[in-house]
Amino acid sequence: MDKTDFRAICGQFATGITVITTSHNNKNIGFTANSFTSVSLEPPVILFCLKTDSASNEAFQQSKAFVINILSDAQEDVSNAFANPKNSQEARFNAVSLQPNSLPVLQDTLGYLLGEIIEFKEIGDHIVYYGLVTDGEKTAGNPLLYAKGGYQRLP
Repeated sequence: MDKTDFRAICGQFATGITVITTSHNNKNIGFTANSFTSVSLEPPVILFCLKTDSASNEAFQQSKAFVINILSDAQEDVSNAFANPKNSQEARFNAVSLQPNSLPVLQDTLGYLLGEIIEFKEIGDHIVYYGLVTDGEKTAGNPLLYAKGGYQRLP
């Protein structure tokens, strides 16, 4: 299938926006992703994907830890800060406030899931990470969504 057609068709599917973070060698690492989903309730397992050529892969593979920060509809600026490849990791984290935690948990999100990476596998141009969720928290609000090539919000 043609890559452009594949992308356009998949763009019809609305997804939530997350910032996925970890900490490695005393540095916070994070990126914006809509490639996140729950896999299993028992045990609680999620997956997320990261481009194979991303410099962040080493940090996730070495730390074996993750935080899925689920963005609210008021956090488009946070999504953009963590999605911009021109922003250093330091600049990305300067754009947010963190909750007190051993891993970078963003403040003012709809919630977070924290856990350990249990497996990862290269598939095509991405690495798929599977993680066992060990902690999390939910707050109120509406999600920031992405579909049809742009941000969307619930009415």
